[in-house]
Order: sequence, then structure tokens, then C-alpha cells
Amino acid sequence: MEIETFIDMLNPEQQQAAFDLLWQRLAAHPQTLTSPLWHGDVLAHRTANPSDHPNMSVAEARLAVKRIIDERRSSQ
Repeated sequence: MEIETFIDMLNPEQQQAAFDLLWQRLAAHPQTLTSPLWHGDVLAHRTANPSDHPNMSVAEARLAVKRIIDERRSSQ
């Protein structure tokens, strides 16, 4: 079975759990991953053009994104 087909068979909660598990596994061995070249461009741009928004933790950012998505869904 293709991975895309398997993922499509999962409900949203299962997809989120799979994403979290994959992220944990990948993050456990960061030396085995290479970043795409465009990441360097994005980092250089962000360094040269810092945001006016305050820094936030990953957990805070995740909640902020979830809040934005929920607002968009409720306004449709």
C-alpha cells in the first residue's frame, strides 16, 4: 500500500497522531536529515528582516495557528 493511500484512510485525529509520531522520530536523529536549500534562504531573510511580533514557544505557535484555522472554518 502506498503511504499516501494509507494516510488518506486515517481520520484527522489519526493523521495528527501519525504526524506527531513521525516528527518525534525525525527529531530524535536530526543529524540524519538535511534541510532543503530554500530553508537557508528563509532563515537569511528572517534574520535580515526580523518580525515585530514577540517570540513564542512552539506550543504557543501551534495554539495560535489552531486558533486562526478554527476562526477561518467558523466564518465559512
